[in-house]
Amino acid sequence: MFLMWIVPLLLIGLVVYAVSSGNIFTNAMKPVSSRMCPHCNQTAQSDWKVCPHCGQAL
Repeated sequence: MFLMWIVPLLLIGLVVYAVSSGNIFTNAMKPVSSRMCPHCNQTAQSDWKVCPHCGQAL
């Protein structure tokens, strides 16, 4: 009889853990900051050293 309550309690614990550690999923969904290439005006990520579209140094 006691073992019947273990599974629902574990599921509730997992849901609470997932909600409390939601920052993992939030960080994955954040857009990467970007900037424009001065040569071709295409978007490039802020940590890129070279534009992937035209090869211009950023």
